[in-house]
Amino acid sequence: MSDTVSRHDDVARHAVRPDLRGTLIEGERVTLARWVIEAGRPATRLHQHDVHEQFTIVISGAVETVVGEERLRLDAGDVCRIKPGVVHGETVALDGVDAVLMDVFEPTRDDYLSAARAHEHAA
Repeated sequence: MSDTVSRHDDVARHAVRPDLRGTLIEGERVTLARWVIEAGRPATRLHQHDVHEQFTIVISGAVETVVGEERLRLDAGDVCRIKPGVVHGETVALDGVDAVLMDVFEPTRDDYLSAARAHEHAA
């Protein structure tokens, strides 16, 4: 894989969180995480990160999620900004269909990247 193009079929999925497996793409200043939220799976946990700004882009499907005090429905094409320190999560796929999300984090998510590397070495 080149450092210019990440092909979907060439990038491994990693257990970078207890409740999600994702595909990570590492940049110099940002980390991208591609998640598949399977229909019918339990909601992700509420959490926050004090340093990272996050943008969630819904690639396909639809999800319900909590950001701060709001419970939101996000559909394909929607973008949600999550500021550092804001509690968010409880994400579930809607309408009985898997959803694909792309999270963009700034600065890089060294914790996710370390977990992915540990997962690669354990395999």
